[in-house]
Amino acid sequence: MRILGVNGWPGASHDASACLLVDGEVIAFAEEERFTRAKHSYGQAPHHAVAWCLAEAGLSIEDIDFVAHGWEMPELFARRGLEWFPTPEEALDFLLPRGVFPRRRDPRLIFVEHHMAHAASAYYFSGRDSGAVLILDGQGENESATLAVGSGGDLKLLRSISPGWSLGYFYAAVCEYAGLGADAAGKLMGLAPYGTPGDTTFGGALQVHGDGYSVDAVPEDLLSRGRTDEEDDTIRLWMNRLEKTLTLPPNAVSRGFDPMLGRYTKRTARDPYDYRDLAATAQEALEQCVLALVRGLLRDSGESTLLVAGGVGFNATLNGKLMRLPEVDDLFVQPLAGDQGVSLGAAGWVASQAGERVRPMTGTVAWGPQWGPDAVRQVLDATGTRYTEPADIAVATADMLARGGIVGWHQGRSEGGPRALGHRSILAVPYPAEQQDRINLTIKDRERWRPFAPSLREESAAELLGLDRPLPYMIVTTPVPERHRRYLAAATHVDGTTRPQTVSVGANPLYHRLLGQVEERTGRAVVLNTSFNGNAEPVVCSPRDALATFARAPLDALALGPFLVQR
Repeated sequence: MRILGVNGWPGASHDASACLLVDGEVIAFAEEERFTRAKHSYGQAPHHAVAWCLAEAGLSIEDIDFVAHGWEMPELFARRGLEWFPTPEEALDFLLPRGVFPRRRDPRLIFVEHHMAHAASAYYFSGRDSGAVLILDGQGENESATLAVGSGGDLKLLRSISPGWSLGYFYAAVCEYAGLGADAAGKLMGLAPYGTPGDTTFGGALQVHGDGYSVDAVPEDLLSRGRTDEEDDTIRLWMNRLEKTLTLPPNAVSRGFDPMLGRYTKRTARDPYDYRDLAATAQEALEQCVLALVRGLLRDSGESTLLVAGGVGFNATLNGKLMRLPEVDDLFVQPLAGDQGVSLGAAGWVASQAGERVRPMTGTVAWGPQWGPDAVRQVLDATGTRYTEPADIAVATADMLARGGIVGWHQGRSEGGPRALGHRSILAVPYPAEQQDRINLTIKDRERWRPFAPSLREESAAELLGLDRPLPYMIVTTPVPERHRRYLAAATHVDGTTRPQTVSVGANPLYHRLLGQVEERTGRAVVLNTSFNGNAEPVVCSPRDALATFARAPLDALALGPFLVQR
């Protein structure tokens, strides 16, 4: 069966994506932002992503059996008093217009509840027979958290928490208060270890009790009619409460024209670093709430395996605490935890309902576009770029890294999600500590306190980090042993943890070999790995994207397929 999973609705969504599942196996996955270069693809339908997925498989939209959308859009609109389409055909034509996707026959359009799609992405693609499932995000149609259990191929929902009590929106409100922006949860998480936690109840507004929590700042039954979600109202109410509770006022944000960049940029009245104690308090509060939920979920489900998805699942610090809970024997966090992952989950849910076995993930999310050597050479020649073709790109790159160089690495298929996992990466050796400032300030053009992560060979993980399990998706933090911190100085955060990616030869043989070449030159099969993009820019996808970012950022070299471009 051919199932096209999608996320994204014109004018009412973010992180649009498409996934093609054929007989239970992922054939293609891509995010719309990688093509349009508009980060998070706000309000966009996944037209480019769908077109690429179909082209990759040599199919047209007429060849698709089901289009599975990761939101129950009719219910979402009806509950909020918004007008919906008279027929499914009209809804499908609005999502995938015939002018863009010509067809004589429509595939069947199925709307999957948002948290069910998240849960399916965690359970069916984890490879686990059973497990407790935790979904945490801003919100779905009518919930911000869902606790479930997966067993025997079925998902059973246990309980949910309303959008008004959303932990995702609470965290977003703190981001907004600190001047980082509501969609900057990763920044707040990175800032938190620099601060000291204070009152995690925020004056009684957030209380942890038993196996859950309660919120006083926002009505539990909040419903924003005329809108598709409760985000704006929830954040506004939290901002009001924070302003009454905290000593520091909200960080005023303005926009001004930057003549050096030639565009308008965001400016804050204060350095967001001044809000580090608030960040630490919010992170501690989030962890307390989630740990309480998880303990109750594991007790009620009788499970010791925990499966996590939803945007809050990108909080790697929280995930590290979950992994080290005595009650958790096995943890799987969906690397496509955000809304980009519901295209995967919606397709998986439809496949499972039809009796198909969904093939689990195997340590990679590199299911996107790729360019062969001839195509890359054409781009290099067409742009007048000078390049060489080393006998072995892994050897040439390792030589540059061992000499202290910082190299863009563009190889194979494009990856999904926000983490670079060795296909669209910026690489360096993870020492000395000054590498962190160099990459943050001059290459990534971002705050100096933002942390980096290492990639290391799976077989080196026990020695370097004391790991007893693979962590292939760079989504869980773990402590760095004191004896190795100087070798991982630029990839160890101020709290002594790091967010590693363990690399297996099966998942990424070229990257694994590069790490081996680095080991021959430095003594350790590990590199600092950050996503190949600039500030406020999606991760690069095409060779032209890579060359454009290379032109702007002072990287020392670019390994583009088998070719090496040097500064």
